[in-house]
Amino acid sequence: MIKGDGFELRVCRSQACPMAAVETQALVPRLQAVLEAANLGEFFRSLSLNPKKRYRFRVALAACPNACTQVYIADFGLIGQAVPTLEGDCVGCGVCEEVCEEEAVTLEGRWPLFHVERCLNCGLCIRACPKKVLTSEAKGYKVLVGGKLGRHPKLACEVVSLAQEEQVLSLLERCLAFYKAHCQAGERLGTIIQRVGWETFLSFLHADDQQN
Repeated sequence: MIKGDGFELRVCRSQACPMAAVETQALVPRLQAVLEAANLGEFFRSLSLNPKKRYRFRVALAACPNACTQVYIADFGLIGQAVPTLEGDCVGCGVCEEVCEEEAVTLEGRWPLFHVERCLNCGLCIRACPKKVLTSEAKGYKVLVGGKLGRHPKLACEVVSLAQEEQVLSLLERCLAFYKAHCQAGERLGTIIQRVGWETFLSFLHADDQQN
């Protein structure tokens, strides 16, 4: 975990983990740079908050849906995704069907059929394929916001799927701007969203998309 002035960044060990759907190492310093540029520590101090409490904006990055870094209780969470597709001559061995924990892969004759409504895009079937004919059609990050624990816990909600790094960084910048504009007493982002409304938050988050 990386602790900065007014923020914390939790990152899983994607390089050493066989479950990783994406490689996260290049993204970590870029996320840290955005958090540092927001001057969150100075922002919290400007609010004259209780000095005995530690106020932090929490970001969590997980390389797969196992979410070891507790992304669902972070202010801003990221989950690596890899969308499977068949490229090559499948032999119908059934390994992909066996390893899928979501029952999102079934063999139709000798060909794997992916059920997108159940697939978490974890990439496990891709890594397990002995013939290497399953590959990633696309990779990216599921972006979640507003998670928190405390007296009134709330799981983070998805705002974007399969976001690329530049979009992830832009969304983080927008979330931080929204947070600083509406934070009154050091509360978590999820509490602020509940107060001002989900639609208001989404409108702010995607304002640049609507203008382009």
